[in-house]
Amino acid sequence: MKFIQKLSVIGLSVCLLSIVFSSASMATKIVTEDHLNSVNNKNKNEIHNYKNDSAKILAQETKTVLIKTEREDKSLLEQKTKEFEEKMKMEQIAFIEEGLKKATTLQDVEKVKSEAANLLKKEKELFKKESEKYVKTVIDTEKVNLAMISSSYKTLLDDFFTFNKHGFYYYDVNKNEFIPNDKVKTIEEVKEFEKKHKEDTIVKDNPINTLILFILLGSLCIIPLFISKRQNEAWS
Repeated sequence: MKFIQKLSVIGLSVCLLSIVFSSASMATKIVTEDHLNSVNNKNKNEIHNYKNDSAKILAQETKTVLIKTEREDKSLLEQKTKEFEEKMKMEQIAFIEEGLKKATTLQDVEKVKSEAANLLKKEKELFKKESEKYVKTVIDTEKVNLAMISSSYKTLLDDFFTFNKHGFYYYDVNKNEFIPNDKVKTIEEVKEFEKKHKEDTIVKDNPINTLILFILLGSLCIIPLFISKRQNEAWS
């Protein structure tokens, strides 16, 4: 009786483990298919002569990585520009008012306006030279749940020839969007992934292309011979 109970417990455990593993496998398959659809859509929009739904995921890993993005912080420049414009406005008004007090002819008025414009131009040139120091380089960091994908795909030429291609893709799982390769190329996890799957990038030529080419070349040789033979038969 105890032996039967043990067998029942073992059988129940095996069933539970099978359910768990099958559920995990199904979840992985669904995620992979979602990424495959995303890769197909991306290729369709970005790759010329892409053969629809030809993408195949060769390898995939998902890791949490830290992405660093370099950007220019122009907040100080904007503040200084606003201050400069206000300062120039006040100085221009004061300069013109002072000049007009001394002006006695229309020519004097035009001279004041010209001098004010030249002064403003010089001040702007000086400010432009100084403005570079008001722009700071800032590095933003962001944790991303990144799906790293190695995928093959095909392109078409003249609806006859197909060419095998390969690409690495990086997908933000949380935002459901692709990240440009140059934005993640310095990340160690990405470097390791591409190194591990370097052989995926070696694509082979499609033998059907060679076959089609031989058929076309053969046709170019045979058709003239056939036409020549028919003409000789007609003349004889």
